[in-house]
Amino acid sequence: MKRSAVAVVAVVLAVLAAVVVLWPRGVEARPHLAESGGLRFELTPTSTRSGSNEFDLRITDRSGNAADGDVTVEPAMPQMGHALAPITAAPQAPGRYRVMGVDLFMAGQWEITVSLRSERVVIPLLLT
Repeated sequence: MKRSAVAVVAVVLAVLAAVVVLWPRGVEARPHLAESGGLRFELTPTSTRSGSNEFDLRITDRSGNAADGDVTVEPAMPQMGHALAPITAAPQAPGRYRVMGVDLFMAGQWEITVSLRSERVVIPLLLT
């Protein structure tokens, strides 16, 4: 009887350890940086999980001055042939923009193309 109790406890502990090790973790939502010829783009997602998402954008020139104008964001997942329609970012303050309601419906590597005037950058974003 004692052996079977020890075996059950060992199995439960092994299952718990496997769950802890294999449980999917989100990648930290941190700023992603990219530079074009004259601008610096900083994209910060609210989440790194698939599903509805929002992005904060900060765009400056090489001297650190706020860059203004119409900003568009085009999310795509080229490996799977997915692309979303361009989304216009809402200005929040000089050089700061917000993009809301971005449905990144699948986990994996996305490419977020950000455009301001003639400047374009592609920012990779990994979702879990």
